[in-house]
Amino acid sequence: MSKTTAERQADIISQQLVGGCILNAFVSPEAQFGQQHFGFSVQTKTGKTLSVWVLSDPEGNSPGFLDIASD
Repeated sequence: MSKTTAERQADIISQQLVGGCILNAFVSPEAQFGQQHFGFSVQTKTGKTLSVWVLSDPEGNSPGFLDIASD
């Protein structure tokens, strides 16, 4: 049985963010259609800093999905 999208996202959050420390929050510059997105930086347990953008889906149509990227 394959995992649902929600289960896969929970696994990613558990593996990459749990135990880390939120360093700051930020907002993107205005996009072409006036949408802004928000996110936050996390320092992981290993000292790596990640940028986490809150989006609706991987394409970033609007807020709701976590896009985790190494700084």
